[in-house]
This record gives sequence, structure tokens and C-alpha cells, in this order.
Amino acid sequence: MKKNFLGTVMIINFITFLLSLSYEMVFSVLPFFLVNSIGVSMFVIGIIEGGYDLVSNLVKIFSGYWSDFLSRKRIIFWTIFLSIFGKLYFIFGKKWDDFILGVVLEATSDGSLAPVKDTILSAEKKENLGRTFGINRAFENIGSFLGIFIALIFLIFYLETVDYQEYFYLSLAPLFLSLLLLIFLKIPREKKPARIKIVTWEIFFPRYVFLFFLLSFANFGYSFYILKIYKQVENEAVTVGIYLLFSIIIGLAALVSGKFFDRLGEKKHLEITVIMFILSHLFMIIFPVIGFIMFAFADAFLDIGIWATLGKKVKFRKGFVFGMYHFTVGFSSLIAGIIAGYLWESINAEAPFIMGVIASSIAFFIIKRYF
Repeated sequence: MKKNFLGTVMIINFITFLLSLSYEMVFSVLPFFLVNSIGVSMFVIGIIEGGYDLVSNLVKIFSGYWSDFLSRKRIIFWTIFLSIFGKLYFIFGKKWDDFILGVVLEATSDGSLAPVKDTILSAEKKENLGRTFGINRAFENIGSFLGIFIALIFLIFYLETVDYQEYFYLSLAPLFLSLLLLIFLKIPREKKPARIKIVTWEIFFPRYVFLFFLLSFANFGYSFYILKIYKQVENEAVTVGIYLLFSIIIGLAALVSGKFFDRLGEKKHLEITVIMFILSHLFMIIFPVIGFIMFAFADAFLDIGIWATLGKKVKFRKGFVFGMYHFTVGFSSLIAGIIAGYLWESINAEAPFIMGVIASSIAFFIIKRYF
């Protein structure tokens, strides 16, 4: 890894860390706030979860497309700026639709960053892509850990004296720090081809599109997993404490996953990922805490599996292809979130996780047969 590229990656990693910290400070307590203080239904929670993914991943198409031509540093600036505005809606919002606007802005911010960041990281040597993406996801999950830890401290010591929306002010600090850090970011110039190839369906690798679309039905939003545990333990602080443990494990799993990918290759890596999804959802039905911990490994392995695979396969228009994959995952997450919310309310809290087992089992057959 060249020195200039190493410096760029480290700044990207720290910006990822700060944005993840700010996000979790709000979103790790948002389900409790919406359900207990605002009184929204699980169906609305499903729409919010799926809607976040849909908006985020729809934006990723355009962000990825333009990142192939425009200043990536400028796109990252607008990413942070939009997140600041989103947090202001959480701070000053009065009705549940105000918070939906905040979620939309946050989703737009996330959508603006992801393909740009992934395109920059994919400039690493092919044999080290798993490690590079794994380290970045580890920074992201360390930020998540600290954000959840701060949220846990708030729930244990300050919930009775400090309003949720007053607490949300703290989430602005990491965003302003990331703006300062952005000043030092220097993105190495890439050689642009004299003639850009025509975009065809083949550059998206259709079987991978279908596989990752399907696996979104086994990964339909953290709120469902958190509220399933909350339903069992009936304590907000204990639930967030378990979520804190989840964030530690998913960060470590991201590093392990990157090494597995580099050594085993994509097919075996995907097989292991799907098996973990099947087991984690079975345990979510019987022993939710164990299932949630296992889900941390499955989610980390899937994340690395998607983006490292694309990093190896995509030869041109990387930003656009990354964006299209993000949108595919987001669109299926919206459908999965709505279905999961409906199943939870119309049948029982276990029904969404049965859907996850079925989707994972079909995905395992597809990988065995067609990959």
C-alpha cells in the first residue's frame, strides 16, 4: 500500500468512525423513543427501517455515478452536512413525521458516503481487499460501540432527568470533528480512460444481484432484533447493553471476515455467511440474545462478502456499480422491513425470523448450485 493511499485510507477510516459514532448515539435509542414516547406502531417502525435503507441505497446510485466524475471530497462534505441537518430534526421534531424527515436526511447522508468510500478503498491491491474493507468496517463498528456505550450511559444515569431530544444534541459533536478532519483528506487521482465503456447489464453480475437481494430478507433492520430482545428482558438499559456487546462482536467479526475472504475465496465465504444467518435466526426465535450475537457474525461476513467481491470483479464505473448494489440491497430491505412489521403485528414476534430462515436456506441452495 502506497504511503499517500495509506494516509487517505486512515482519514476515510476516522471519518467513518465519527459518522458511525454520531449515528448510533441517536439510532440505538430511537426505537424506544418512537415506541414509548411518540407511540408509533411496529408497522411504522418497519416502514422507517425499510425506508431508511431504500432512500440510502437509492441515493447511492446517484452518488456512485457522480463519484466517477466529480470531486469525491466534495461529496463527503455534503454527506456530513446532511447528517447535521438530520440530527436537527431529531432534536427539534414534535411529531413522528418530523422524525421521518430526519431519517430521510440521515439516509441521504449515508447514501452519499458509502459508494464514494468503497470506491476509494477498492483502489487497494486485489489480494488485500478483504483486509482493507475489514479494517474500515472495524473502524465503523468501533464508532458504533462508542455511540451505543454513550446511549447506554444516558439510559442508565440520565433518562429520568434528561429528555431524549436534549440528549440528541451530543450527536452533533462527532459531525463537526469530521468536518475538521475532511480538511486534511487528499484523494489520489485516478487515471480516467479516454473512452468510457457502454454500461450493460453484464457489468452488474446478475446472479450476485439476485443473491444479495434475497439475503436482505434475512437482514431486515436492527430495530426488530433489538425490540425482540426488549420484549424478552423488558428493560431498555439491558437491551442497549446487549446491543453494545453486539457492536463489539461485529467489529471483531469484520476483521476476521476480511481475512477469511482473502484466504477462502468468495464461494466458501458466502456459504459460511448464509449458514450463520440460518443459525442466528433460529436462535432469535428460541434464545434471542444468543441469536443476536450470532447475527453479528453473519452481518459482518455478508458486508465484507458483498463489497470485497465487487471490488475484485468490477473493472470500470466502480462507483456506479457499487451504488446499484447498495440500491438493490436497500430496495429489498424496504420490502423485507414492511413484511417483517406486518408479520410481527399480524402473527407474532417470531414470524419475521422464520422469514429470515427461509430466505437464508434458499440462498444457500443458490450458492451451492450456481456459484
